[in-house]
Amino acid sequence: MDRRRFLALTGLLPFVGLKKILGNSDLGNKKFLSKLTRDVNKIVDIHPSLNYRIISKEGSKMHDGFQVPALADGMGSFMVNDKIVLVRNHELDPKNGMKRGAFQDPELQIKQLGKKHYDKNSIGGTTNIVLDGSTKEVINEYLSLSGTHDNCSGGITPWGTWLTCEENINKKRANRIPHGYVFEVDPRKPSLNIPLPLKNMGRFYHEAVAFDKFQNAYLTEDRDDGLIYKFIPKKMNSLAEGDLFALKIRGKKDSRNWKNSNVELNKRYLAEWVRIEDVDPDDDTMRYEGMMKGATPFSRPEGIVAGKNSLYICCTSGGPLRRGQIWKIIPINKKESSIELWYEVQDRVTLDMPDNIVMAPWGDLIICEDNSKRNRLWGLNKSGIPYLIAENNYSGAEFAGVCFSPFDNTLFVNIQQRGITLAIDGNWKKLIV
Repeated sequence: MDRRRFLALTGLLPFVGLKKILGNSDLGNKKFLSKLTRDVNKIVDIHPSLNYRIISKEGSKMHDGFQVPALADGMGSFMVNDKIVLVRNHELDPKNGMKRGAFQDPELQIKQLGKKHYDKNSIGGTTNIVLDGSTKEVINEYLSLSGTHDNCSGGITPWGTWLTCEENINKKRANRIPHGYVFEVDPRKPSLNIPLPLKNMGRFYHEAVAFDKFQNAYLTEDRDDGLIYKFIPKKMNSLAEGDLFALKIRGKKDSRNWKNSNVELNKRYLAEWVRIEDVDPDDDTMRYEGMMKGATPFSRPEGIVAGKNSLYICCTSGGPLRRGQIWKIIPINKKESSIELWYEVQDRVTLDMPDNIVMAPWGDLIICEDNSKRNRLWGLNKSGIPYLIAENNYSGAEFAGVCFSPFDNTLFVNIQQRGITLAIDGNWKKLIV
């Protein structure tokens, strides 16, 4: 059974007991926090049943002659013949310094790329890591998209490509290349993809993308008053044309619960979708059109993952502590949905500012934290109990880009500010409670 079918069949299993967590924020404290092994190399503390190795590092020379860019973020895993291909985002903009991108000589090398580089003033994009499917050894690493801006997270399409999303938007001016789009990267292509913005998917501060069983794309907007969008393509296996909508919780003008509990935990609400007309605005204004039409603001919608019949979205700063919420969207048909607040952080013991999220091959949710103190990697098992996988006690950097091998249970994840990509293996059965 292939991994895609496995995930589809097991997508809802982990959440039978998840509500038990929501009412008991003390779960997962001392029992799990004491089980990590301190790392003598001071990279990441990890559960003793697991081990990690670094497969890529910022500044290292890639096989195409370029260097590994900094600030690795979202990442997707693909099976290409007998190989694993990781498509990895780099959340870079010129403020980070042009030489933190793929180029040792930016001016010269960008000029040489020509139309394969989107914007000469930008150094974001994606890199591909090709690994042997059996040994997990890196056999190729190369630049796959160039010249975009703040490529944060993204998502895998039903037809096996990677969508990389720009988490930035610049005001349109003459002689300036606009940003704030989604770009498609084919993991089967052994060289640079031509950067073509999917403008109908909206111009805003993008975070991530996931698809429901109807091939509708759901997109998150990383703003304190960000919206959740749905893109309905006009053609199967294509995102060039389609209609964009923003989510409205019927009867709720605000979802964030910062001051008042406007939205009740574990209560299902009807989700309506309001049409966005100006999908390519001149400035960062698309969410204002949505809210004028009744769309509900969320607090930093970031990671999103799809199960068989539902999608789970991390809102990093939602809730009374502004430390996180997890929402569940249930598509009813192509146009109708319901939505439920499944998790709201009440303290920082178990989960603190959830961000990137993925579903494990055995059916659990794996969640990255993104906070300013101690960032951890958590699992939520089939019984609704959290377990701690790893913790960064050393650099303060966030985990990002968590995904699994299409062949087995190897987990790949980035430690962003340290500029490294890890492969984590081991006996997951000893870890899962």
